[in-house]
Order: sequence, then C-alpha cells, then structure tokens
Amino acid sequence: MRTILIATGLMLTVSAALAQEDLVIDQTKLYVTDPAACEAVEKQGVDAFMDMDFLGLTFEDGIQGMEFHCNFYDIKSRPYTPVLFVDAVCELPGELYADTMAIAPDGEDTIRLVSSADTALGLVGQIEPDPEGFYPAGTTIYHRCDNLSEIPFD
Repeated sequence: MRTILIATGLMLTVSAALAQEDLVIDQTKLYVTDPAACEAVEKQGVDAFMDMDFLGLTFEDGIQGMEFHCNFYDIKSRPYTPVLFVDAVCELPGELYADTMAIAPDGEDTIRLVSSADTALGLVGQIEPDPEGFYPAGTTIYHRCDNLSEIPFD
C-alpha cells in the first residue's frame, strides 16, 4: 500500500512538471507589468511610460521603466525546462547593481520574474510582498503584449 502511494505521488509530481513544460516563453514579444500598457504602448509608443506606471521587458533589451532599467547580459536555458536564468545590471537614479533573475512561464500569456536583489530586499523588509499574498517579495508578473506587430521602442 505504501509503495502505491509513493508511486502515485511521484506520478502526480512528474505530470505537474510535464504540464508546466508545455508553456513556452516567447522571447520575441514585449511583456509589461500592467496589461493595459499593451494598448497604451501600441497607441503611444515610448510616451506610454509618461501616462502609466509600468515596466516593460524584452529579452533583447531587458527591463525598462521611467527611472529604472536592467540590461540583460546573459540569458541561459536548459533542455526540458521552460525556466530561464538571467544575469543583469540594473540602474536606478544614483544606484547601480548586479542582479540575477529566474524567469518562468506563469500562464498562457504571463511570465514570473524573480529577482535575487529584490528578494533580498524583501527579506529585510525593504520591499513589500504581493498585496494578495500569492507571490513572495521579489516576484513580478509580466503580461505578454500580443497586439503589437513590432516592439515600438528601444
């Protein structure tokens, strides 16, 4: 009986992992922290940052915001997993720091980015966790903009 329970548990774990692997990150698209920003970017291009508070992520340029950006220097992947490992250098006004990030699919059109720098700040109370309590501090959800034929800003 115990062997059957262990085997069933392993099968459930493997099937959950295989289901997660079906999701793929489209590295050619723009991802934003606010889904409404997709339409704003399509209409206004880079001026959308003036009207809305959001971050944009492209795998070519990294993360961009009004007063924040992270340049991606190395994006690593492994076979049989959709998770990416990113080395980055980030800047805020007056600050420059290295960061490492894990990026994973979070749904059909969303990705979850976990920043080691932000996670460390969250552990010491400098960054608030997700207000809904679903994700720990240092985690940001990005929504894919499928409505753009090309990325309208660099």
